[in-house]
Amino acid sequence: MQQEPGRYQYRELAAAGALFEDLRHNQALLPPVACPFGQPGEKLRVLEDPASSLRVVSIRAEQVRCLTDAEALAEGIRPREKAGRVQWGGVEPDPDNPDDFCWYNSPTAAFQALLASIYPTAWARNEWVWVIEFERVPDEEVLGA
Repeated sequence: MQQEPGRYQYRELAAAGALFEDLRHNQALLPPVACPFGQPGEKLRVLEDPASSLRVVSIRAEQVRCLTDAEALAEGIRPREKAGRVQWGGVEPDPDNPDDFCWYNSPTAAFQALLASIYPTAWARNEWVWVIEFERVPDEEVLGA
């Protein structure tokens, strides 16, 4: 699917994985693509903090350029005010100034640049990505598990 991302359309998440249809072959369904991050309701341990857990709330697949400013912010893009303007970024190191980060005019532009620093062709090709929403598991539930 990543070879021709525009050829496919996401239908739904089934128990076996994400279902896509091939738009060039009478919308034939492809075999399910299993999500490597679990299923809704599953708990995941945070490796950096073994006392923390997250619960998968929802999973879907979408093309990366569907990202909204709100979703970019949820990914960790931060605002700052400089010279009376708000800029967005704070996660991608500035190659010209190792003591600073790169800053952009919108949260989506900041995420696009960050993604391109990791996966150079993903945004340009509008590749399919997993969108996973988590919630923190309350401490008492983690301790009781």
